Amino acid sequence: MNGVDIAVIVIVCVAVVAVAGYLIYRKVKHKGGCCDCSSGSCNGSCPHCHPKQDDKED
Repeated sequence: MNGVDIAVIVIVCVAVVAVAGYLIYRKVKHKGGCCDCSSGSCNGSCPHCHPKQDDKED
């Protein structure tokens, strides 16, 4: 193997680790498309902000 082969392998491995790290970071920080509900910026429009409805209605 020459230097170019090694460089390509290192670049591909670093890219794979970077993508995996980014996906794990998004999963941990819950940045999957919902706004930050604690700030009230979504005005209750996202599924996480809707109150749970009881099965019984009056």
